Amino acid sequence: MDEKITSILRNTRTVLQVLAEPIDKFDRFINYKKGYPPLWIRQKVGSLNDFESSGAEYIAYLKLLCDLKPGDNLLDIGCGCGLMCLQVNENSNLPEYLGSDGRYVGIDINERLISWCRRHIKYPNCQFKLVGGDLHEYKFDVILCKSLFTHLLPSEVIDYLALIKERMKPGGSCLATFFLLDEIKPKGRYTFKYNHTIQFLEKESNPRAAVAYEEEWLKKALDIADFKYEIHYGSWRGDKKGLSYQDIVILRR
Repeated sequence: MDEKITSILRNTRTVLQVLAEPIDKFDRFINYKKGYPPLWIRQKVGSLNDFESSGAEYIAYLKLLCDLKPGDNLLDIGCGCGLMCLQVNENSNLPEYLGSDGRYVGIDINERLISWCRRHIKYPNCQFKLVGGDLHEYKFDVILCKSLFTHLLPSEVIDYLALIKERMKPGGSCLATFFLLDEIKPKGRYTFKYNHTIQFLEKESNPRAAVAYEEEWLKKALDIADFKYEIHYGSWRGDKKGLSYQDIVILRR
C-alpha cells in the first residue's frame, strides 16, 4: 500500500480512537480496568485484541523461564505503557511478583508513554525512566525485552545486549523476543521479504515496523557477549507451533 495512504489511514484511526475515548473509558470502568491506559495508548504498544492477555502471558513466562519471584528486581526495557505493572485489579495492590522488597524499573524511548506511566502508575518501588536515564544504582535479577529487538537495527541490538549484560546480576536472566530466520521460509503474517544480509525487513519504507534477524548472526552476537542462551521458537512462521507468537530467547549470565 502507498505510504501516503497508509499514513492517512493511521491518522484517521488515531482520530477515531480519541473520539471513542468516552466509550472506552466507560468500558474500562465497568470491567474493573479503570487503571488501564486509554485506547490510543494501548494501540501504540501492540494488538488491542490481546493487550491484557499479553501482560499475563509474559508474567507467566518470566516466572517459568526466568524464575521471577517475589522480592526480585525487574527491569522492563521497552516498557511502553507499563503493561507488566498493570496486572492488578481496581484495588491497585502492588503486583504480587514484586513482593514487598522487589523493585520494578520500566524504560522506554517514548516520552509520552513514560509520562503517562509516571502520572498513573504509582506503586511503591516502581519507577519509569526514559532510555538513557540513570540506572547506575540498580542491578536486576530479571530483565524483560518484550517486542524490543523486533524493532531494532543491528547496531542497536548490540548496544542493548551490552546494556542487559551491564545491568544483570550474576545468575540473573533476561527474556527477549525476536523474529529469527533460518532456511525455512515463513508462511504466516510476516514474510520479511526485504533481505539486508543479517536483518530482514517487513516494510522497506518503514524499517522498524518489524525486523527479523538471521538466527546464526544472533547466536554469534550472544556468544561474543558471553551469554548462555536457549531459544523457544514462536508460532509467527505460520506452522501453528510455538510457545508464544514471537521467538523467545532466554539469556543468562
